[in-house]
Amino acid sequence: MHGHRDVVFISGIIAALPGIATFLVASRFGALGDKIGTEKIIIVGSIGATIFFFLTAFVQNTWELGILRFLVSFTDACLFPQVQTMLTKNSPTQVTGRVFSWNQSARYIGNIIGPLLGSLVSGLSSYSMVFIVTAGIVILNLILFKINVVQNLLDNPTKS
Repeated sequence: MHGHRDVVFISGIIAALPGIATFLVASRFGALGDKIGTEKIIIVGSIGATIFFFLTAFVQNTWELGILRFLVSFTDACLFPQVQTMLTKNSPTQVTGRVFSWNQSARYIGNIIGPLLGSLVSGLSSYSMVFIVTAGIVILNLILFKINVVQNLLDNPTKS
């Protein structure tokens, strides 16, 4: 958007899209998770996030960026409430406060490390590579999640 006079306004709209999308669908994904299972929503949300982040690496204009940011936000609406649900279901009541504190701390550490990693990647390569690396990180998280789910099933066969 070099030389475009509405850059600030359009950036504000694109920055607001995630909040709008999450507001529209988070409660629906929460209800769906209650119905079909938290793990399934997390898996679908992670796969969707991977696809949308990867596609964002190839945007050619602000409309494409806005649409993909909006779609990524649907996956956020899948993932964030479901993680909270899993923490609630799997945490002993005696340490619930600590577990949620660790979760919040980890999220904010991610809010620090994410931009630093993004600036490092874009400085060493390109802005597009930031989205490809992000997609890779989401895949890594999905793999770690699946390993954890399988391990929990092996440790507690009666919980399946």
